[in-house]
Amino acid sequence: MSSQSFMWLAFGVAALVVALALAAVLIRLRGTLGAVEELLDTTNEEMKETLPEVRQTIGNVNDITAGVNVGLRTAGGGAAAVGRGIKSAAHGVKVAGQSLVRTVLGG
Repeated sequence: MSSQSFMWLAFGVAALVVALALAAVLIRLRGTLGAVEELLDTTNEEMKETLPEVRQTIGNVNDITAGVNVGLRTAGGGAAAVGRGIKSAAHGVKVAGQSLVRTVLGG
């Protein structure tokens, strides 16, 4: 066997080994991609089922927030009214005190 024949035989064997290794890698890649595709399909279906519930929950949160805003506005108005009431009461006590002092001192 000449050296040139041996070289061609070695190249052929090396090409065969590379082709077999590449085939094994591609088979594993096909399995992995199949699993990923199945996972994405499952996730997509579950999202389609869950999305309406999430939208309804967001609607409920918006309703609750609107109710809280109304309550806070009402409480703020009530607190302002209480503040005005306290201020009026303090003024009334001041006027009554001055009147009492005038009456006691005979003024």
